[in-house]
Amino acid sequence: MDTEAKVKDALRTYDRNLVEYRALRDELEREIPLHLRQWGVSYFRVEARVKKRGSFETKARREPSKPVLDTVGVRIMAFFRSDLAQVERMTRRLFDVVEESYIDKGDLLGHESFGYRSVQFVGLTRGQGAFSAFPAGIAVEVQIRTMLEHVWAEVEHDFRYKPQSDPPVPEINRRFALTAALLEQADRNLDDIRRELEGS
Repeated sequence: MDTEAKVKDALRTYDRNLVEYRALRDELEREIPLHLRQWGVSYFRVEARVKKRGSFETKARREPSKPVLDTVGVRIMAFFRSDLAQVERMTRRLFDVVEESYIDKGDLLGHESFGYRSVQFVGLTRGQGAFSAFPAGIAVEVQIRTMLEHVWAEVEHDFRYKPQSDPPVPEINRRFALTAALLEQADRNLDDIRRELEGS
């Protein structure tokens, strides 16, 4: 099957399942907050989305031999960095995780760098338990981050990838790194404050 045929086939699948994708998006936004509360996790926001058709087509054309695994996505934002591991454990109970999709952006930065940090992976619906109204095997891209990491990611993306904007100059890059370092320290400070308050 040539590239154009593969893309058309992927688009037919997208169109055929769009109603189901949207229903799963809504269910993610309902169910995940319930599970977070059951696990005792304080969270800022849970946002789910369905990739727009144009974005889906662009990705399908970029890698026509691979399935698009982020058609449905959910972003879970916690208040505290120390809760992220708990959020990940909870999420792994809800989906079958595609382990080769797992990325820890913090590990990619290295110990001496500052910038966007997030854990993301693809989970597959199981057809039972959570999201049992949906068939097994629907891919959901899961992103887990703190509230401050989310703010940083949104602002950096807006500044760095504005259409027709010039590439960032070294001074701007340096200030981006400084801001990322401050936000990372703020995340740690919030964890320290919570530990001190809970220990008092």
